[in-house]
Amino acid sequence: MTETFRDPSVQALLDLARPEEHDAVLDYACGIGITTLAIAPAAASVLAVDEVAATLDEGRRLVAELGLRNVAFKVVDLYALPFEDAEFSLVVSRGALHRLPEPARALHELRRVAGAGARIVVEDAVVDAVTDASFNDLARLREPSHRRHFRAEELEALATAAGLRVVERRALRRTVDLDYWLQAASVPVEKSELIRARVQALPVDVQEHLDVVFADRLVSFSADLLALRLESA
Repeated sequence: MTETFRDPSVQALLDLARPEEHDAVLDYACGIGITTLAIAPAAASVLAVDEVAATLDEGRRLVAELGLRNVAFKVVDLYALPFEDAEFSLVVSRGALHRLPEPARALHELRRVAGAGARIVVEDAVVDAVTDASFNDLARLREPSHRRHFRAEELEALATAAGLRVVERRALRRTVDLDYWLQAASVPVEKSELIRARVQALPVDVQEHLDVVFADRLVSFSADLLALRLESA
């Protein structure tokens, strides 16, 4: 688990969030709580929320294993959070917006519970004009809940439409092994082979933009991520 905290995508979010010992943190659409586990030692409290109870159970197990006492998990409606306005001084969300049917509505809700002066940090993979269609197709095969990886300018436009302004941004490029990427989403073997074939059949310009590398059965690619630190406009 320590290695997970060294993941550049987690570190990029932490660098923008800059959690402090007095912070009441909301980890929105937290999954099993990887971001929660990384941020908890630096904050007063972390409330990790999601719609899927099973993932929160795994998060609770990890929290107990690490002995963290300032973390709680809660199943919520992500579009109607059961919290007061301005209840949190820091709100984070990593790798979630691409799965949400209404990301703009989600950002509105984050602004509400964060309130004026609070920090909101969101991070997700982004695409460009070349990779947009192909990478989104692969992501949809990998993860049925996937809706869309946005282009960087689209993600920033969503934030602006939600009444937020970008205070700081961090872009990074992450290289991943295809097998690891598939295993992380528990993709069945047959579908994994289909995705592998789709990667091999990608147009040359898409392969170049994704830095696809083939070495016997091993395949790797690179994807762009964007982290945004936001505040109420």
